[in-house]
Amino acid sequence: MSIDHFSRTLPDRPEARFLITGATGGLGYFTAEALAVTGAQVLLGARDAARGRRAAEAIRRRVGRAKVEIVDLDLTDRDSIEGAAVSVGADRLDGLVLNAGTTTPPRTRRTTAEGNEFTLATNVIGHAVLTAKLLPALAATPTASTVPPPRVVGLGSLSTVIVGLAADDLQSQREYRPFRAYGLSKHAMHGLIFELDRRLRREGSGVQALLAHPGYAVDALSPQRPGIVVPRPHERLPIAQGKAAGALPTLQALLDPSLSGGAFLGPRWLTRGPAVPVSAVASSRSESFGSQLFAQLHTWSGGAVGLRP
Repeated sequence: MSIDHFSRTLPDRPEARFLITGATGGLGYFTAEALAVTGAQVLLGARDAARGRRAAEAIRRRVGRAKVEIVDLDLTDRDSIEGAAVSVGADRLDGLVLNAGTTTPPRTRRTTAEGNEFTLATNVIGHAVLTAKLLPALAATPTASTVPPPRVVGLGSLSTVIVGLAADDLQSQREYRPFRAYGLSKHAMHGLIFELDRRLRREGSGVQALLAHPGYAVDALSPQRPGIVVPRPHERLPIAQGKAAGALPTLQALLDPSLSGGAFLGPRWLTRGPAVPVSAVASSRSESFGSQLFAQLHTWSGGAVGLRP
């Protein structure tokens, strides 16, 4: 199913407000473009203001009713996260999509100003801090029986099948290889979402946490969006799909009222195809890993990620 076809089936959500991190290109851009079709206010988390403006303009050109706004957000900068949370959390928030991330980690290990490994900080730690700060806004958002409750949707990855979990080396201090660091960050994203879901349930919160993965999604097969996505000539990629198609599991996780917290969606044929419920590697749903991860996040974030049982 193409994203254009899927967009025509989306419900009207003119009252809703969604924040998508990393919305200036790729999966995040196509998620934002589809959400704009619903009439919702779509907040584009952007580290680069110029890229944010290009993405907003591209969405407005394609979607006449688009309501888009750029949010300055650098997930490796604690002050930037705090500023974004203050501005976004001042109003209702129906959904938070933890999409941003580096898929091409540095060749050698780098750390942020807070001393965290760059890939883990970008893909997970910054998202955990942002989520903690925006949970009150999500919880305070009014809901109706005909629409899903406020949701946090994290971006999972098939890399968790390829890279084994090293729960005691998520910061890649013992061993650093770029793809290993990426895979470990995605194990941490899986653990973050499933543990968040458990904690929200225990608290009786109306907020839900879900996970989605895009399969093998590549620019080469994506629809062209001038200035945003420009597909290049490519060989046949029978196991791949474009990033517009890769955004469909995220959109379903965010908008499908039949789903419950803790759901995990991905392509039917593993790397491509329509969105369906899928299984995660066993460690993702491990309560011991989730508990350990939250303790680590609490330390790595300087206490910004809470430890409520």
